[in-house]
Amino acid sequence: MKPPKAKKAQTFAAILRHLKASPTFESIGVGQYRTLLEKSAKAFKVDPATRIDPVTLDHVSGAWITPDKANQDHVILYLHGGGFMGGSINTHKDLGARIAAAAGARLLMPEYRLAPEHPFPAGLTDVVTACTWLLDHHVSPDRLVVAGDSAGGGLTVSLLLKLKEKKIPLPRAAVLISPWADLACTGESHQLNLGKDPMLNKKLLVSTAANYVDKARLTHPLVSPVHGDLSGLCPLLIQVGSHEVLLDDSITLGARAKEAGVEVTLEVWEEMFHVWHYFARYLDQSRDAIDNIGEWIKNKFLSAR
Repeated sequence: MKPPKAKKAQTFAAILRHLKASPTFESIGVGQYRTLLEKSAKAFKVDPATRIDPVTLDHVSGAWITPDKANQDHVILYLHGGGFMGGSINTHKDLGARIAAAAGARLLMPEYRLAPEHPFPAGLTDVVTACTWLLDHHVSPDRLVVAGDSAGGGLTVSLLLKLKEKKIPLPRAAVLISPWADLACTGESHQLNLGKDPMLNKKLLVSTAANYVDKARLTHPLVSPVHGDLSGLCPLLIQVGSHEVLLDDSITLGARAKEAGVEVTLEVWEEMFHVWHYFARYLDQSRDAIDNIGEWIKNKFLSAR
């Protein structure tokens, strides 16, 4: 996938400068980090034609995000990113709404519990609850796609592994946006892309992982799904930027899934940074990536008929 065109370089550069200057949870604390994420969401307005309706999924809070002209039978379960410590429906509703509109589907986003107050496996337990709630409320697995970004991308694969373990029907397909799938941070891209990714670095990720799970369980398959038995999983679409420190998470996960017989579509977008999709209001590359996701999901729903 192509890097930004010259005429868009100024906007792209401004976003990179903003990201590099943004404080981390290490510098301001988890509470202030979450507050900053919530405030930043004001810069991303959801299309007014999109409906956002709160819902309770057993004991888990959530929201339906329904774009205009959505196919009511097609559902995306979306797991937001935020390093397992931050992020919410509010911070990710614009991204969720754009993906839903591109796919012509309804989207359900659960408010899963966050670390460090609720470490592994609390968040995973909540997204399993959300998925089984959907299946119990007459959503066919063939009409369901699970998707997520960053920590939510890794959590998406963990969810698939847990569903398989519990012998619960798997969704039609899954979409992984810049997934964090190796919390031990062993990929060479952590070093090779050091300084290229304005959002993440290995030191920050190691600290983030420590808030989610103890060191002895970093390679647990439900924590780092690159170590899971990926056989029998549904088709996967993986999108990642070539400048991401997490690039190898996507490459390794995709390769191991293919070796296990899973249908994998891996898209590496040149010069893109971690979850560039979030900036779809400002970047053509973000909108193009989301359009690709929408078309891929539509094709999966059509092929299930």
